Amino acid sequence: MRYRHQAKLCLDWATMNRNQPFNKYSHDGLERVEVPMHSHGNGQLNYVRSGTMHLHSPRAAWVVPWKRIVWIPPGQPHSVRCARLSGAWKVMIPKEHGRFLPQTISVLQTSPLLQSALNALPEGGESIAPAKIALLIEVIKLELMSAVREDFGVTLPQSGELLKVADTLLRNPKDSRRIADWAEEVGMSRRTFTRRFASETGSSFEQWRKTVLFGEALNLLAEGRSVSEIADRLGYAYPSAFIAAFKRRYGASPRRFAK
Repeated sequence: MRYRHQAKLCLDWATMNRNQPFNKYSHDGLERVEVPMHSHGNGQLNYVRSGTMHLHSPRAAWVVPWKRIVWIPPGQPHSVRCARLSGAWKVMIPKEHGRFLPQTISVLQTSPLLQSALNALPEGGESIAPAKIALLIEVIKLELMSAVREDFGVTLPQSGELLKVADTLLRNPKDSRRIADWAEEVGMSRRTFTRRFASETGSSFEQWRKTVLFGEALNLLAEGRSVSEIADRLGYAYPSAFIAAFKRRYGASPRRFAK
């Protein structure tokens, strides 16, 4: 029964009318959403009030934390996976209004004014006065133009051997195998592996893996896990070491970030 329910969520999301601009579609209360790789003619804004959104494109992967806006440009292939959705919605943005936004998938900070304007958009096909929707669109446009972009993603390697390693770590970020082990796995020398990985992703393997590991930390924070439990799960000897590393990356302690 559960699998049929999840399949229905996939179907409902995939067959939704994507040509209704500036209309908010709520996904609040859904247990899980999984949508395979696809694209659409309009741009799309996504938001999840609590929980995390796993987003993939052919070139990158993100773990997007709560209370961020995700902008997906028109024609950009992507897949989405979310669990335990709360306060989730999406808004379709026509091409002509999307020109002022980034040309690549971007994670943007929200502001109280942007949040209020998005919340006021019509939902589920309801009607709204033309003057009001025009004003809301202008406010949303101005706020999005000045929104701060955040980095919660990793670039994916494109060669088959290295992509296999990346996919394995994205599925299991806590895999602690060493570089030499991964190099042997794909039939490369350690030097060749590190050189090619950096060339294809723009990041060293260790930096890339650490970013993926911090994405898992965001997942665990969203689940309400304690800092001590997260530190232990991610292989830190002491919670203080995890807190310091988290703060260096996100500018705030895990508890402060969660709030």
